[in-house]
Amino acid sequence: MKKLFLLTLLFASSIYSQTQKELCGSWQAAPNVAAGYDDTFTFNEDGTFYYFNNQMDCSKREVGYGGFWELKGKSIELVVTYYDLEKGGHLEPSDGSCGSDSMLVGSEIVKTNVVPYELIVLKLSNYGKEMKDETERFTIEINNRKHWYFSKFEY
Repeated sequence: MKKLFLLTLLFASSIYSQTQKELCGSWQAAPNVAAGYDDTFTFNEDGTFYYFNNQMDCSKREVGYGGFWELKGKSIELVVTYYDLEKGGHLEPSDGSCGSDSMLVGSEIVKTNVVPYELIVLKLSNYGKEMKDETERFTIEINNRKHWYFSKFEY
């Protein structure tokens, strides 16, 4: 009886939660990749992560941030160790390839270390699968916003 109870408990917990390994890859806040990434978290097997801000906002100076991640129950703890920021340049009217009215021109991305490190806690919920374009896709809500799984985006 004890074995059956433990087996049931293990089976139930595997349905309602995910493992750190299952989270490795990229999770984008849109089901498809268009001209650029939407808001995207990439979790790597070595415990590092990178967050991309939506690339269609061409006027934004914060490109993204990175550091280390760890799954803690139904949350992910991010330790932010650096930001990638657009430095210099100037704003011009968008040329139409952006989702924003203006775009940065002549800037360069500079990695800026964070001291002391920042801690961000992401709430996870509704991990599962859904059919999208006749393909079964993993989804998860990160801070109540739905994200779709991709094997891994390069940055």
